Amino acid sequence: MDVINWAAAKLLFDISQALFMGAMAIYIYWLNKHRASQTAIKGTQERIDGVEKKVVNLEHKMERLPSHEDLSKLQEQMSQTNVLLAEISANQRATSVQVNRINDYLMNQPRGGH
Repeated sequence: MDVINWAAAKLLFDISQALFMGAMAIYIYWLNKHRASQTAIKGTQERIDGVEKKVVNLEHKMERLPSHEDLSKLQEQMSQTNVLLAEISANQRATSVQVNRINDYLMNQPRGGH
C-alpha cells in the first residue's frame, strides 16, 4: 500500500487555498473598481442629461424671442405711432383754441338777449 504524505498534501492544499484567495481578492478589487466606474458614469450621465434639458429649454426660449426683423418692424410702427400722436396733439391744441374763443365770445355776450 502506498502511504499518503499528509504533510505534502496539506502544503499543496494551503498553497492552492492561498492562490484561490489571491485570485478572489484580485477579482473583488476589479469588480469594485468597475462598479465605482459605473457609478461615476451614471452620475456623469445624469449631470449631462440635466444640462441637455436646460440647453433644450433655452433653445425653445430663444426660438420664441423676436428677431432683428421683428424689432425693426416694431420700431417702424412706433415711429408711425409717434407721428400720429403728434398730429392728434396739434389738432387737439387747435380745437382747444377754438373752444376757448367760443367760450370767450359766449361769456362776453349780454344776458337776456334784449
